Formats: sequence, structure tokens, C-alpha cells
Amino acid sequence: MNTEVKQQRIDEDTFLTKLRPRVLAPAPEAAAEIDLAEAVEFQKSLPDGKNFTKALADFKARGVVGLFPRSGVPVIEEEKKLLQSLNSVGVRLFPFTTDAYTRNLQLDRARQGLEDSIKTGSMKLNGYPIITHGVKKTREVVLSCEGAFDPRSSRVANSLVGEVAFASGMTAMPNSFFGWIGGYDKSATVEECIQTAQYLGRLIGYYADRGVIISTDCHGWLPNGTIPMYVNIAAQIIEALISAQQGTKSIVPLMNFQGNIAQDVSEILSCEKLFRKYLDKFGFTDTIIPGVIGNQSSLFAFPSDIGLAYGYINYVAMIAAMSPLAACSVKTVDEAIGVPSVESHLQTYRSANWIFNVVRQQNIGFDMAQVRQEQEMLELSVSAIVDKVLELGGGDVAKGTVAAVHSGVLDSPFSINVNVRDLCLGARDMQGAVRYIEYGNLPIPKEVREYNGEKIRERELTEGRKLGYRTSLADFWTLSKGCLIDPPESIAYEDEAEVPQEISDAVRAAPPAVVTGTVGVDAHVIGTKVISKVLRETGFNVTALGAQTSTDEFIKAAIETDAKAILITSLYGMAEMDLAGFRDKCIEAGLDGILLYIGGNLAIGQSDFTEIEKKFKSPAIGFDRVFPPEAPVAPSVVLLWQDISAKAGK
Repeated sequence: MNTEVKQQRIDEDTFLTKLRPRVLAPAPEAAAEIDLAEAVEFQKSLPDGKNFTKALADFKARGVVGLFPRSGVPVIEEEKKLLQSLNSVGVRLFPFTTDAYTRNLQLDRARQGLEDSIKTGSMKLNGYPIITHGVKKTREVVLSCEGAFDPRSSRVANSLVGEVAFASGMTAMPNSFFGWIGGYDKSATVEECIQTAQYLGRLIGYYADRGVIISTDCHGWLPNGTIPMYVNIAAQIIEALISAQQGTKSIVPLMNFQGNIAQDVSEILSCEKLFRKYLDKFGFTDTIIPGVIGNQSSLFAFPSDIGLAYGYINYVAMIAAMSPLAACSVKTVDEAIGVPSVESHLQTYRSANWIFNVVRQQNIGFDMAQVRQEQEMLELSVSAIVDKVLELGGGDVAKGTVAAVHSGVLDSPFSINVNVRDLCLGARDMQGAVRYIEYGNLPIPKEVREYNGEKIRERELTEGRKLGYRTSLADFWTLSKGCLIDPPESIAYEDEAEVPQEISDAVRAAPPAVVTGTVGVDAHVIGTKVISKVLRETGFNVTALGAQTSTDEFIKAAIETDAKAILITSLYGMAEMDLAGFRDKCIEAGLDGILLYIGGNLAIGQSDFTEIEKKFKSPAIGFDRVFPPEAPVAPSVVLLWQDISAKAGK
């Protein structure tokens, strides 16, 4: 790819003769099934209910909240059963998850995972391998139920997934390159992310030029922590401008819920106005917004307790019903446990539908001073950020975005991408609204800073402490506990982050080297960042490899640093495939005595942790210690020091 980007439409000849062949090359079998002219005609043959833009606009026109749940399992017949079950509870909009191997073009592994899923009857992939299945089989899925499809991918496979998806009859797809920067791509440059988004926007524009409207939903910069949605919404607007320049005619904003009613509602009420402001400014007046979708959460911890989970999803359903959302993403009550069962899908959506129907019919509005105040702060901040991006690019949004990320004008904490400044931080105020406590280089206006500052000082005075990094982490977990803020004496996460001083003193006397990271193509980075920070504070010499780390990279880093341990986190369920034979690989590399630790969601679906622990400690994988999700950090660090000391004969 070129190293420079600019906001310019890709001409059709370049798109068809130079870019598309490179995109299709990794999957010749799937590519052979794609004929753009035939795909356009197939799209035109589909009923209106299969078109995402029309289906969403219909929900909005009728004043009904559409369900927008996730789907995507590897085996076609199981996927059909799931979709038909979702139809039975009124679902007509399907976000369609592709598996993590497919999203990263590891197609051999995706094919193996599919074969193993079919052979064992147990799902080995965390989504649908759309490239492996190809157009003909995926059309069977699309035609097996009522509703419109919106597949998900990440940067590496985004263009190819879009090609297969649209030829298969899917009619929407996120083009959210900030989502890749925030949560899915460790090393890609901002330029590469924008160019990938420009390709999908141009592909959608190609269909639009021939009378087929395919929508793109904007997710923006997915915040991995407790910060206001100012950057997220500004990033969504930038994504919309990038796509519209390439010919996309339907844009769908996604607004996130963080738990404070005034803040959540203010974003829903203001977003379309802000999108229209900039779309119209650049002449994209014919680009429509068929509806706004609510997004259950950004990347906050989901309650593992079923009762708390029902509370969480029903809060989301209530805000959706009381606001002008056309649809809402509602996660299943067993989201924290693993891949949901069909029954949990049905129970969850019956519950949400009850609230959608009963509350929406009452036409309750939000004419509240708090909401208006939050709207003002939001609109000032989002406009200031977008305007600064445009200034940095001399009016070119693509160039401005590159400069803004590099300078920290666009920034967010705990992002996966190595090119992010990571200078800002947030926490909740006394009402649970999310505020900045560190701004970094964000161009937030003075009046907004003053307002946020007052709210943060109120909590600091009430609790008698300065809000900082650990408070921010504690606030990240509050929704999963059924509250917005914890009183300082009960914040378990802060207590757990404290390693006994005598252990820290012993570690600092002779700091052992350790290596941390997430394995395979797992993009969940928060856990490994937190563990790395606590290890450093304790005195360990930490080499933090971050997310999406191969086994070879772990071994190489361990050899180079003479590491005593490798500590791995994984949340996407496919670590067993990633780590097969890991202990043997370590031994072959001369790391006979190295300690291996792992923790997180280590299987797809609901599994007995005792069995998972047994599997990962077996000679086939070879870990010394295995930890469940939400295991406290400090006790694990103490165990690590004890294990290292025991091996050294201390």
C-alpha cells in the first residue's frame, strides 16, 4: 500500500484492475464464485427485508425498536438453526461475526477449525468462516431466514470478507477503521487502516452506482476504558466521511451505553445532527442515515452473574425504548461465559422485546436539564475534535486523521495499536457519568474541561482521594457488578492490585525477566496490559508483547531476555488451537525450565474450568498454572514469585 493517504475517490479502473486482484488473490476458490455483474443482479432480486438500509428505515418509520444481536457459528446447518430461532423472537437484523482466523486471513487455520467443528460437533471457531464457505454456501444461509445481514471483520480480511459477503446477498458492513486501531490490529499504520476502509467504501460505491444500496455502520474508536464518547463519535463521523467519499450512500451511527442515563441519551439525541453537519458540509447531502443503532456496551466487562446480566441488558432495552433508536444491539445474558446457546439468545431477546414494546408505546421523552447539559458538552467536544482533524489535514480528513493519531489529537486508553499515544484516561463522577481525568493532547474545549473537572472534583472531595489509574480500572468493572461507582472501601479491584510489600522488596532485589502478551490473533489487550503494569510495579523486568502474539514471538522474546516465565492471556476462546504443543516448542528452543502461565476465556462455549485447567496443563500444551476469567492479579503475581523462587532453590 501507499504510505500517503488522501480523501479522494478511487477511480473505477484502478479499483477493478489493480486493487481487486490483490484483494481476491488469497482465496482463489472464493474469488472464482464472485462475479460483480451477477452479484448486482442477485442483490436486486432480493426482497426489501433483505436490504439492511430499508429494513432499518422501516423500523424507524414504524417507531419500533429492532433487535440487532450477534450471530455467527462455523457450521452452516447450525447457523441456519440459530437464525431461524432468532426469527422466532422477531430478529430481522443480523450482525454476522466472522471467526478470528478468517478476520486475519489465516484461512488454513479457519478451514481446520471448521473441519474440527464438523467432526467433533463442538464449535472450534468463534464465528462463521465466510471466506472458507464461499458465496454459494453463504447464499444458502442468507436465504434460510428473514432479515438483513451485516458481517463483521477486521482490517486484514476486511476487503475480501466484503467481496464475499455482498456477492452472497449481505447488505451492510462496518467500515470502522478506528475499531481496528482501538481493538483489533496491533501493528497496522493509520494509513493502512484508512486505505483498507477506502477499498470497502469503493466496493459499496460500485454497488450503489448500479442501484444497490449497501449500508455501512460506524463504530468509531472503541474505547477500552471509562472515557466519554467524544472521540468515539468524532471517529465515527470521520469514518462516515471516508466511506461517503468513495460512494457509500447509507451511513448508520452506533451509539454506546455506559450506564449514566443523561449521558447515554444525550449521545443518541445529538449523533444524527452531528453526522449531518459534516456530511452536508462536504457535499454528501444524498448520503442518508436510515436510523441510529444502540450498542449494548463498548468493551466493558459483562456481568457473569445471570441476574446482573439481565439487569444490564434490560437497562439497555429501556434506554433504547425511551429514545429514538431504530434498533439496538443486546448481548445475551451468558455473554461473559462464552459463545451463547440458542436458548440464551431466545430468553434474552424475549426479555428485551418486552421492554421495547411496553415502554416505547408510552412515548416517554427526555426533556431533562441534565440531558441538555450533556448534549452541549458532547456537541462542543465532538465538533472541536473533528475540526482540529480537518485543520491538521488542511481540509483533507484522511491526511488529518493520520496527523491526529500521531499527535494524540485522536487518542484513547488501552488501545491495541502500537501507533496510538495512549495519553488520556477517564473515571466516573458521583452520578456514574464518564469524565476525563487526563486529557493528553485531546482538543477538548475549555468549558467542557471545566464542567468535567467540577464533576471529578466532587467525587474526589466526597471520597477523600485523587482519582487515577486504579480508580479508572475499578470503574471499568462496575457495570459488571451492578453499580456505576464503588465506594473506595469496597473497590476489590484496587485491593487485588496490591502485591504485599515484602514480595515486592524480594523481587526488586533481583528482578526476574518475564514475557507477557495475548496469543494467536486474540485482540483483547486490557488484561495483558493490566498484568504487565502490576508486574512492573512489583519489580519484575517485563517484556510486554501486547495482543496478537504468535508462539514463536513469545519464545524469541523469552530467549532474548532470559525470561523465567511467559504469562499469556486469551479471551477469544481459541487458545487451545493456538498453543498446541507449546511446552514442546519451548523445550526445543532451550527453554526447558521456563514457567508458563495462562488465564482468561480459554474455550468456546460454556465449559467446566476444571476440565479446561486439566487440558492446558496436559503434556499436549504444558502450562504450569491456568487461571479462570476475572482471576485477581496480585495473588497470581505472588504465586509467580513463589514458583520462580522454588525453581531457583530459594
